[in-house]
Amino acid sequence: MFFCSVALAILSLPRNVTLMKQKTRISVFSVILIAALIVSAFDVAKLLGNLEMDQYTAQAQKLFEDAKTKIEQIRNITLNDDIKLHVLTKQQAKEKWGHPSGEQDLANLYRQEKIYKGLFMMPEGDTLIQAATEWTANWMAATVGKNDIYVIKENFNPFHEDAETTFIHELTHIWQPQLTEPKTYNEDKGHAALVEGDARFMEEYFRNLTKTTVKFAGASVKIPIYLLDNPLLDDVHPMSNTLWSLNFFPYDKGEIFVTALYDQGGFAMINQAYVAGYTPSSTTQILHPEKYFAYQTAQPLQASTPAENTWALIKTDRGQDHNTYGEYFIYAMLDTWLEENPAQEAAEGWAGDSFTYYERESDYLFTWNIQWDNAADASEFFAAFQNMMDATEASSESTNNWSANGHYLTINWGQNTDTMLIAVSSILSAAQTSYLT
Repeated sequence: MFFCSVALAILSLPRNVTLMKQKTRISVFSVILIAALIVSAFDVAKLLGNLEMDQYTAQAQKLFEDAKTKIEQIRNITLNDDIKLHVLTKQQAKEKWGHPSGEQDLANLYRQEKIYKGLFMMPEGDTLIQAATEWTANWMAATVGKNDIYVIKENFNPFHEDAETTFIHELTHIWQPQLTEPKTYNEDKGHAALVEGDARFMEEYFRNLTKTTVKFAGASVKIPIYLLDNPLLDDVHPMSNTLWSLNFFPYDKGEIFVTALYDQGGFAMINQAYVAGYTPSSTTQILHPEKYFAYQTAQPLQASTPAENTWALIKTDRGQDHNTYGEYFIYAMLDTWLEENPAQEAAEGWAGDSFTYYERESDYLFTWNIQWDNAADASEFFAAFQNMMDATEASSESTNNWSANGHYLTINWGQNTDTMLIAVSSILSAAQTSYLT
């Protein structure tokens, strides 16, 4: 397993000017500000880069050993004696993890990128491969397997008064029981929210016990759990809100979910969530803990298939013929173009979804069936989706059919029903929902 701490340095991904006019605000997640432990990303990198490695490592090791003792006492757990702390530079981290591990990983990234761009979730000129590469050198700490914790020297400051919370976070990952293998994107996000939310909760729990004051930009600040806008950081990490939102869902929303578990039954309730049958299975359960407590799960839904059998169905990375994105993915898509509240309200009625991905030579076809709690919720999403497409300024090919940058998108909703179909393709005729069964 590989878990990145929320203690991330600020990402620096290139943004290319395209037809897309995404919201210009740059959202900085509270979890980054809380865990960053920096006066500024540039000053800390310079300061830590000038430290002798043995001096840096000795201080980090001291905090690491202290944190092991404290988390065992707080959580009433016993950690094994083989846990090791490793210090890397940013360049070493890139060399170790900065490249997709094979042709299959590259192919999956390209396919996901086509879906994101076809749904207008990322600028045409950006690449997921670039994002994946940069990510590997822009975290502070990470847990690999059950015995190894890594920190990046330029990003993590072991001399900061709040630095020990980063090790509390990572040691929580070391302790966490192995979850069952998730079968869908949606379930994977639910699992990740439990895992990262628990680690974030432990940070805050430890911070409250030790009364540590968090400082950012040289001043004591109270960071709310919701997103903070800071357009001054635009030049530091120019990255679309959509990717930020998807990447940080497990940290931001996960902590709120785990807090709800703790409020309901303390650490025993959190521990129970790792047991098969109690593990959150969707982003809806994370966003709405009351649905988790009520054991409300996603409804099964049949995916659509193209009328012609000339298309090759691409199995997911878990070997299945279909996949599920879930409520938060739908929210992130809408929120790329709409204000937060209408995007959130339009996604809340999600009851289930199923998508498939096909290829034929250099062309692709993405089909996405979405089920809603009722026809009214379906109508609300349909209206929000129409507003989203108006905001993209994509060309209207016909009613409920749009195109931009070689992608064609169609949505179809049968009135007074609770399901709808979205199709995206590089071929106009294939994107017609009438082409699908």
